Amino acid sequence: MGVTLMQRPDNVYDVIIIGAGPAGTTAGIYTARAGWKTLILYRAEADGALGVTQKIENYPGVPGPLSGYELLKIMREQAKSFGVEFVRGKVIATDLKSEPKKVYTIDGREFRGKTIIVASGAMERANKFKGEEEFLGKGVSYCGVCDAAFFKDQPVAVIGDDDYAIEEAEFIARFASKVSFVVPGSKIKAPPEVIEHFQNLQNVEILLRHRPIEITGDQVVKGVKLKDLENKEEKLLEVNGVFIFLGGTKPSVDFLMGQVEMIEGDCIVVNEEMMTSVPGVFAAGDVLCNEVKQAVVAAAMGCKAALAVDKFLSGKKKIVPQW
Repeated sequence: MGVTLMQRPDNVYDVIIIGAGPAGTTAGIYTARAGWKTLILYRAEADGALGVTQKIENYPGVPGPLSGYELLKIMREQAKSFGVEFVRGKVIATDLKSEPKKVYTIDGREFRGKTIIVASGAMERANKFKGEEEFLGKGVSYCGVCDAAFFKDQPVAVIGDDDYAIEEAEFIARFASKVSFVVPGSKIKAPPEVIEHFQNLQNVEILLRHRPIEITGDQVVKGVKLKDLENKEEKLLEVNGVFIFLGGTKPSVDFLMGQVEMIEGDCIVVNEEMMTSVPGVFAAGDVLCNEVKQAVVAAAMGCKAALAVDKFLSGKKKIVPQW
């Protein structure tokens, strides 16, 4: 893994943004332009609701049609041009009460920042599969990097439908004898070149329109029961491991560990300056459960959060607009 940030006590960011969708990336553009050392942590290249949107035609100033992923790439390149540092890493825990605040990724890294902007979107599943909790740690996993080596030369199933799931499955395929990639829907939400590379791997089988019904086994996982939505038949896939990377519509905020005020449904509560109940911790985008889920609205919230961060860090009396 190399040198971790835990071994570099001098490396403290002014702003850590969790999420690289339109809210997080726009926030980064504004904080970096204001001169603040900014880090954006992101889970996958085509991550979040915008990243998996097939066609965008109504984003102001960007004539379409283009894919949501293409629009995201334009935003991120703009952010990078102002000095934003992008680091890939799924955030799993935070310490928001410490100074500086700490953010931990699934691969064991620690990042530290004076302020945090939570812009992680709403892509978590609300419901689990039958047997999922029973076999967690006994064959069920949510992390390929952590657990793939335990399934060396064994068959596994990967349940997912986007490029994050594909990237995890590609890593798992280095170890497993066979990877059955189970997609509940009719298509994979990822760039065509990513799908093409993935389906050309020799030990990968893609099962479109297969809905998981139950994860089965005794002491450990022995299989996953699927329903083939084409012919309505049920089948048992004999595997020793089941990796789950399926998204949903619930706010992705488990890593906050209840440290900020939320209302029912894990929706983060913020004041008029986008600050949460913890000073120095802000939020923007779909984590706020706004009724209007549009990229332009998320970007606007990211802008507001960034300007509020600028006010907080500089000790200004009021928010100062940027041009």
